[in-house]
Amino acid sequence: MRIQIVDDNDNWLKWGNLVQMWIDDGESRPTDVRELRAQLNGKGIKAEVAGADDRLVQIQSYDDSPDGTLVIMVPTSGMRDAKMATVGPGPYANMPLFYDIAFAGAARANLSAQEARDFAVRRIGEYSVNECC
Repeated sequence: MRIQIVDDNDNWLKWGNLVQMWIDDGESRPTDVRELRAQLNGKGIKAEVAGADDRLVQIQSYDDSPDGTLVIMVPTSGMRDAKMATVGPGPYANMPLFYDIAFAGAARANLSAQEARDFAVRRIGEYSVNECC
């Protein structure tokens, strides 16, 4: 994983607010890992970022014009395989904890190994067309 956000509700909110800043102010987007880490630390976001401080960072916005380029982001096979290796039977654990807020703390369903795998594949597909927003 390129960036690992520590999984707690407050931390995800802080991360989301940082992303909001990048949406509203393109000049605030970091250009290397050093700047990204500084922003994370400055906003109190607990995260691990892969790579050396001088590794380049590129943050892109989708083109939402109907005449613009249709961008479909997909993970690499390595990224997919790493995520799929964590999928198994039982409660689906690959969704951040803040998802539980929407379900008032209801227990996550106990999924079979196949349904957990299918659920993960659906999430990958959904993310690719919903532009993660």
